[in-house]
Amino acid sequence: MIFLNLVLAGLRLGLKNRQAGEKWIFDDYSYLCKGLTRWETTS
Repeated sequence: MIFLNLVLAGLRLGLKNRQAGEKWIFDDYSYLCKGLTRWETTS
């Protein structure tokens, strides 16, 4: 469930910030990757 929430949050942020600029997209995906890595290490 946590995994799904992370993915959905990442997609939502990426789509929302797409209009704001590519730097924001990069920041969102790097944040998402950190969250996924943390999730994998705890499970």
